[in-house]
Amino acid sequence: MGAARAGTAEPDPKRDRETSSVHARIRRGLADAAAWAEAQGLPVTQLDGKLLRPLIAFSALPPRARTAVDDRFWRGALAIEMVHEASLLHDDILDEAETRRGRPTLAHTNGIAPALVRGDHLLTASYRIAASTGLAPFIETFVVAVERTVAGEIAQHRGVGRVLTAPEYRETIEGKSGGLFAAAVALASAWAGHPVTEIEAEAAGRRIGALYQMVDDTLDYCPAASTGKKALQDYRQKKWSFVLDMAGLTGFALDESEVVERLFDPARGDAMTRVMTRLESESREVVDAFSEDDGLLAQILESWVDVADRAVAAQRAEFVQRQRERLATPASVESEVVTLAQRVGDPSAWGRFFAEHSKSFRFASRLFPPDPRRSVEGVYAFCRFTDDLVDETDVEPSHARARLEAWRGLVRQAYDGVPTGVPLADAVMGEARQREVPFHYPDELLSGVGMDLEPICFNRVEDLEVYTYRVASVVGGWVTELFGVRDPDVLARAYGLGHAMQITNILRDVGEDWRADRLYLPRDLMDRHGVGLSMVDYVASGRGPVPQPYADLCEALMEIADRQYAAAFTALPALPTFFARPVAVAARVYQGIHDEIRRLEYDNGTTRAYTRLTQKLRLGFGGLAELRRTTSEGSTPAFGLSPSPAKAE
Repeated sequence: MGAARAGTAEPDPKRDRETSSVHARIRRGLADAAAWAEAQGLPVTQLDGKLLRPLIAFSALPPRARTAVDDRFWRGALAIEMVHEASLLHDDILDEAETRRGRPTLAHTNGIAPALVRGDHLLTASYRIAASTGLAPFIETFVVAVERTVAGEIAQHRGVGRVLTAPEYRETIEGKSGGLFAAAVALASAWAGHPVTEIEAEAAGRRIGALYQMVDDTLDYCPAASTGKKALQDYRQKKWSFVLDMAGLTGFALDESEVVERLFDPARGDAMTRVMTRLESESREVVDAFSEDDGLLAQILESWVDVADRAVAAQRAEFVQRQRERLATPASVESEVVTLAQRVGDPSAWGRFFAEHSKSFRFASRLFPPDPRRSVEGVYAFCRFTDDLVDETDVEPSHARARLEAWRGLVRQAYDGVPTGVPLADAVMGEARQREVPFHYPDELLSGVGMDLEPICFNRVEDLEVYTYRVASVVGGWVTELFGVRDPDVLARAYGLGHAMQITNILRDVGEDWRADRLYLPRDLMDRHGVGLSMVDYVASGRGPVPQPYADLCEALMEIADRQYAAAFTALPALPTFFARPVAVAARVYQGIHDEIRRLEYDNGTTRAYTRLTQKLRLGFGGLAELRRTTSEGSTPAFGLSPSPAKAE
């Protein structure tokens, strides 16, 4: 492996074929072991992940021994993978995750109790399967590894919110990820007949686990890359990592967008280059520790580093492009944006945006007291103006993008406390800064609006979530933090509610979007229900009855949104009453559009579904009743939080 890369790592077809062949063999071996376990009445895993721990166990075998592995080895590998799968089920419960590996989580679809029992069953059964190998050195290491994996999770939780020293960070990541990799090394050595000591296996596993966790920590700071994990989630949860240390940070005070800029800006040292150099060094040290390795382990570890390298390259490219756009924005465009923004007027005029553009939000906003309502109107006016900058049909995409970058610069200036002369920027950003709302929210909104300037195509539901987060979820997070609520669980529900509302928007406007050359329906769901582009065009043109596969697709998307609406209600008791009530009404009124789509027999191609005033009243009262019921079910608000005394009622 070479030095740190300057650009994206090029794929190696030969290496990819070899790795694919190894993966196929591991899956066959694990499938045989799983069949044995099932015959014993034991639960088995789905074996649909990356199988990194069995892969490490196989690569740690002496090359000459890999052709002779038997059922004992595969049972040991299965036991390790079952512990990993159990930990994922438990993590999904703790993180309240809705998807994993592109599919809904068990906790999300079946509830916490079934997921918890399933995880416990996998965990306890893994001991029986490990014991069946008869490999005493492996069994000893395996038992300790499970315990240390749990202890590592506890240590990470204790470190939340703190700046860790280098030894503390190392101890945390090695404990969290190293245990099961140590068991993998012990399995290979025990089966090959020259077992390493528990200490030796632990040392090797901790090194491998540390590299894996450092790669994962790096991916957290690459929002432009499709990595499968939500960007900056670790930073949002105040989990320290070596990446922040490389950037010279001393805490979590910076806004998320500022952190990314600090990491990738060459003028500030381009910390991500040092991050990649560190990952390269870590991977070399691990490989050097395995004297009998024939290159397979090196290929595996290098593939981990390649993932980080590609993500860093994608984020660096976005950073450079954004810098170029900022520098290229002519003064005339900034003047144009200033003129347009000044036409929006001062705070007294912002309420009209509700009346003109969203009757549902206007209906719910009347429940706000005057001062909070003005704050919400400011955020909504800001979002509406930002969207209007690129929605004019006679504006070229390049000019619309220049407008966005000029507006981004003005907004950043206002957030930093430098007056722009634009009330919409100065007042809204001034209040956001004063109430410690991260700049990440308006910045991400601008990026989301910019996504509409390119042809829209979302291959997966997860890709759609990136868009809905930027154009809708950030608004929920923004307003929630504006009123002093910063609990990560409550914010996650706010993001989910934004996701749900945007899906409702998408379903309502399919025909309108199609005629504007936009399609927001995720292709994986379309393929799953047998809906092609020709069927969407058929619905949008109103040439006949809506086909059943298209109706099923709409129902699938409504089901995703409905789960988010339901989850949001569990967090409402943690909000100030003046805030919870209008949110409850807005959520129910917006969700009511689903029933209108059904009433129209899923004809969202030629007809725009909406709720009439009488429906809004009925739905709104229903939302308030559900809020009261949710609040009364427990003596404390959701997640054990009480509204801060500083929040006005």
